[in-house]
Amino acid sequence: MKKIPEDKIKYIGAMVLGFHDAIVELAGVIVGLAFVFSDNATVALAGIVAGVSSSISMGASNYLAQKADGSPYAIKSGIYTGMAYLLTVVLLIVPFIVLDDRGPALGVMAAIAVVIIFAFNHAVSCAKPHKFLKNSFEMICICIIVSVISFGIGQAAKMFLGLNL
Repeated sequence: MKKIPEDKIKYIGAMVLGFHDAIVELAGVIVGLAFVFSDNATVALAGIVAGVSSSISMGASNYLAQKADGSPYAIKSGIYTGMAYLLTVVLLIVPFIVLDDRGPALGVMAAIAVVIIFAFNHAVSCAKPHKFLKNSFEMICICIIVSVISFGIGQAAKMFLGLNL
């Protein structure tokens, strides 16, 4: 397979940061919210607010990190991170907008997350030496662990606060 030229891949790290952080963070938040709130519209709304604000924060943080490192590409790098995060947010939230039942929405969201992980790791493996399957499964495992922890936090908070939403 032909390698992508080096000048075309200078922002892969920024996109990995955006995609990976969005998948892990937002999937965890959505799983936690899906078992706290009784309807998908509330989960979608909370996910949109959390996801959009996080995408702006991640883009700005990557810009500041790149600027501190003296990168002449700090602005573009921040934009790539924020846009990758935002695209992932949209893809992960859609099932909660179009499906009424929490179970199928969670299943579709998980499938979308896995597809994003495999697709992006495949693209990276075409550009650089990269262990496609190992890195893909590592990302999936991290996502599962964060989602399980978030589910537990959501359940504990719901019980502690005495909420029945």
